[in-house]
Amino acid sequence: MFTKRHTRQRLVVAGLTLVALAVGALLLRTELFDTTLQSIVYDKAIDIGQATLRNQVTIVALDEATVDQYRYPLPRPVYTDLLRALKPLNPSVIAFDIAFYDAAQNPDEDRALATAIKDAGNVLLAMQGSGTATLGDHTERYPVVQLPIPVLRDAAAGVGTVNIHPDPDGRVRFAQLWIEGPDGATYYSLPLVAAAKKVRAELSSATRADDIFTVPAPLGDRVIPVDRRGGMTIYYAARPEQANPTVERDYPCKNTDYFCVVSMKDVINGTVPRDLIAGRAVFIGAHTLSAVPDSYLVPNSGGDKMFGVEIWANAAQSILTNRYPVLKQGDVATLAQLLIVTLVGLLLVLRWRLYGFIGALALLVAYVFGAYVLFSLQTQGLVGGGRVEVPSIAYVVPAVFWWIILQGYLLVEEQITVARTRSTFGRFVTPSVARTIIDREEAGKLTLGGEEKRVTVLFGDVRGFTTISEGLTPGILLGHLNRYFDGMVDIVNRYEGTVNKFNGDSIMVLWGAPLEVKDPERTAVECALEMQRWIVAEREKGGPDVSFGFGINTGPVVAGFLGAKGRMEYTVIGDSANVASRLTASDIARRDQVVVSGETLGELGDDIEAIDLGAVLVKGRAEPVPCWQINRLGHLTTPKPAPAPDVPVRRAAIAGYR
Repeated sequence: MFTKRHTRQRLVVAGLTLVALAVGALLLRTELFDTTLQSIVYDKAIDIGQATLRNQVTIVALDEATVDQYRYPLPRPVYTDLLRALKPLNPSVIAFDIAFYDAAQNPDEDRALATAIKDAGNVLLAMQGSGTATLGDHTERYPVVQLPIPVLRDAAAGVGTVNIHPDPDGRVRFAQLWIEGPDGATYYSLPLVAAAKKVRAELSSATRADDIFTVPAPLGDRVIPVDRRGGMTIYYAARPEQANPTVERDYPCKNTDYFCVVSMKDVINGTVPRDLIAGRAVFIGAHTLSAVPDSYLVPNSGGDKMFGVEIWANAAQSILTNRYPVLKQGDVATLAQLLIVTLVGLLLVLRWRLYGFIGALALLVAYVFGAYVLFSLQTQGLVGGGRVEVPSIAYVVPAVFWWIILQGYLLVEEQITVARTRSTFGRFVTPSVARTIIDREEAGKLTLGGEEKRVTVLFGDVRGFTTISEGLTPGILLGHLNRYFDGMVDIVNRYEGTVNKFNGDSIMVLWGAPLEVKDPERTAVECALEMQRWIVAEREKGGPDVSFGFGINTGPVVAGFLGAKGRMEYTVIGDSANVASRLTASDIARRDQVVVSGETLGELGDDIEAIDLGAVLVKGRAEPVPCWQINRLGHLTTPKPAPAPDVPVRRAAIAGYR
């Protein structure tokens, strides 16, 4: 059977687990961590889940070298020459991330470019929404749309939006798949249109059901998860390509961590190998061009920025490989992981406390590592399976908070238990002895043995106990003794004494062991006088005629633990204790009196009234021990001082015999 404490601890674990699930569900409901901690988790997953690029996309860079060869902005004939140079290289689709919203000064240049666009047959032009967008049903509606000039738009195979939306932290994690114009017309994004052209999919046949956008394609449908804005999270298969604009590009492109980026001037000049263009989706846009600050932070860019044309290339790559990372896992899967991690961690903390907490942290690290490994495995292969969930680590990590709460609860409970143990222990041994036992046990020094100390020992003995006991039943007698001892112990504790033992009708108290006490002799005598005053007052309330005599001595003893390894007690042994015991003889410490030895008297000072009682022989001592009755010490007086004896005590006596 479990103890109440164990049952209570298990209830606390169960309660914390339920609270953790409830809080986790609330956090998921409010998406509190989506734009903060979970975004960091998402970025790390994208960064470590890099897949090898499959030579499906090439970027033609409007770079510094091109501007140096021509000028900026580029004249229309440059684009015309570019399209004529690309056509024999046979790209599958050509997507311009360059605005053609304004007509050229020479209309013939626009007509020549339109002819080149129409002749290529696979050219897509950029457009975008302007103004403040309003949120619709999985879309954003713009009050204004900017389109290419009609002559170019009519010649193109299509247009695509290039609106970029950074998240609150400035990183671009999603691409808008479509927008609506002021008239309700839908415009698809440039990377979506380009990818659809490459895989020969018909966007006119695409459908959306809630958060899923499906694009039918001959080689497999593209099933794309979308958010409430109509956005698709981008799987950044390539890192930002930071080419040095002052250095000529080296072909062919060999580094599979980046898209192949070729300079526009090199394409026009015919120095780009055909295999870097043939069959690929070609995106044309500003890249490493200081005149066009079109760059953004992305999940796998670290502190670097990625150019807009690279973002569209990554978005198209996501669609081509049918791989779409989702910010976090579903609510059920997330809560299941939170339940397991939280509960296992709580059980570890409950079982092994601090070591359990460390083990729980190790478990959490293993979970995080495993979750990232699983994500990385899902991003491998030529073509993905669609939705790839980023592990909901941000919503599971708060399990640490509940482990700390349990650790704190257990610590408080243990402190309360220790205090209760000390209190309970103190009912059987004095608090100072209890502290000594606990401290030594914690230090691993609770062993049999002792040490020599100078102590003041007080013995108290009931006068006429045999006579008193004859008229009372054992239960009533015990009750009266306990009443008097209880009051005496309260006074002893106030005077920092250590009750060493009760022996029938007697009490033994120590000053100086186990704890050091300032001025132990004077403190012991003051305590004895205070007890006599209390005993007399209590006796006058009625009941048996109980009185005590106290004997006090000071000297060296051996103080320590006596007994066996399995049962021991703290006590003192030595001649000094025997003397104190001998002084409680009824002919020495008479009714309601306090008697001290010469050793104790010598430490009491001058403000004292004492009666010389003579001397007593004690077993083991050659010389008799002088003793005095204390009538006053400072402001404390004995309640009923006895007169000096007619004959001083000088007869032989043996300690322990009365």
